[in-house]
Amino acid sequence: MLLDERLLESCGDAIAARSVLLCLLSLSAALPHASRAQQAADADRLIASFSAEWPDLHARLIGLERAHGVFYAALARGKGKVSEPDVFRLMNDRMTQGASSSRPDPEADKGYAALGARAAEIIRRTHAFHREVLAIVAGVDASNRAPALDAAVDRYLSRRDVALPDVPKDMTILYDHPYTSFTDVDFTPRRKQTYPALTGFVWASHWFQLAVEEPLELPAGAPERLEGMKVVTDRFQRKLSSGKPPDAFPTELPLAPCISPGLVSAHVRAAAIIDNLNMMHDVLADVLTHPKVGDVRAAIDQAIAQFTDPRYRIVEVDDWITMALRHSIFEQGGPALGTMTANERNNSGHFQHSRGGKAMPPRGMQ
Repeated sequence: MLLDERLLESCGDAIAARSVLLCLLSLSAALPHASRAQQAADADRLIASFSAEWPDLHARLIGLERAHGVFYAALARGKGKVSEPDVFRLMNDRMTQGASSSRPDPEADKGYAALGARAAEIIRRTHAFHREVLAIVAGVDASNRAPALDAAVDRYLSRRDVALPDVPKDMTILYDHPYTSFTDVDFTPRRKQTYPALTGFVWASHWFQLAVEEPLELPAGAPERLEGMKVVTDRFQRKLSSGKPPDAFPTELPLAPCISPGLVSAHVRAAAIIDNLNMMHDVLADVLTHPKVGDVRAAIDQAIAQFTDPRYRIVEVDDWITMALRHSIFEQGGPALGTMTANERNNSGHFQHSRGGKAMPPRGMQ
């Protein structure tokens, strides 16, 4: 459901309640002696305020998280062979029916359970962290966001065994694992060729989850904020209709430096965690669809170990941003609010990973 008059009606009370919460959250984040339990309690109240002020957005985010679970359940049950139209419909149902977070979703739960308890908890915790980041961006004044985000990241990392690192990983982690879907010939994902709509749905959902951060950065209460959110939501809906670019599925995995540059600028650590989750989603899907995987759980556990290792395939922030840009903002779904009608990429983004990343440098940089 798109943002509408019901959202406007709910904003008044939520904004009034939020003004009190902002003081509490900013204070607890800023004071070194504030207990982690107090910070978590304040964060929970801010998230509750966020879900009250943005009910349709919050429901859609929950729905997309469940759609990912349905995707995993289908791949695990069918050993990588699924009826794409049926699974797409089930995933789309989670998004369009206004997922009720108070009701369980057994099918989505089965999908996460198929990944193993540790993988499931990492994904659920990181989704919850992402929603907390959005709540902070939406509800905390820009001058106080950094300490609030620092506190959120530190709480998230307090359980390192079920947390993704707060530093970006090199994108080669997508291409050189044993069950990668990318071919050596043209770096086109085999999974994307086999299940273009399912991969497109997942990548479009990543675009939306990143893109909604941009309008939330606009001043609270400003008409531009609601208008911007409607733009992002409408664009997401059009992407799922498989129209012509940019109203089409992304053809590259959306990454924060391209789709949510404001978050990268404001808090690299938070943005890196979110990008690491989205890359991990891609690798787990590879494992579930690759025809030569023997022990699925062992392969998933190996991928999880690599993604949770804060030293494995770590890349400098500038290199992370550069590599993301070389994969094209346009191909990743286009900017959240700006307009882009053509591919701006002057070289093949995927081939940057060939021969030590030096196969096809940008024109003028040989």
